[in-house]
Amino acid sequence: MRIFRFLSTWARVLPAAVAALVWALAAATAVYWGLQLPRPSGGPAGAVGGAPSLAPEDMRGVQRALGQVLPMDADASRRFALLGVIAARSGQGSALLSIDGQPAQAFVQGQSLLEGWRLLRVNEGGVRLQSAGGTAMELELPSRP
Repeated sequence: MRIFRFLSTWARVLPAAVAALVWALAAATAVYWGLQLPRPSGGPAGAVGGAPSLAPEDMRGVQRALGQVLPMDADASRRFALLGVIAARSGQGSALLSIDGQPAQAFVQGQSLLEGWRLLRVNEGGVRLQSAGGTAMELELPSRP
């Protein structure tokens, strides 16, 4: 009879002991893998970083959207030569431009020049050209001798 009592006690305790051992092993595994995760460098855990930086190509789009004049490549700036302007107070005007070394032609504000370029604005000191891609270029009148 004693043996049955002994086995009866173990029959109740053994499943609880095994379950506790399995849960302890699961907790230890979770702690181990939690410590193996890569840590962010340059700040304490949980710190929020700054704004992501934009690539130069993305910044050009932002600058163009805000109306900033972007620097043009050397080829485009050499293609156009501003020889004179007629600017009215109403904002309208025309410009005398030489394109690719050809004889000068008169263009009115808003008119297409060539290959997607158009005369965007005329003022007393120069003009602003805009490409089909939205890139703008300022041309100033040459200084008088």
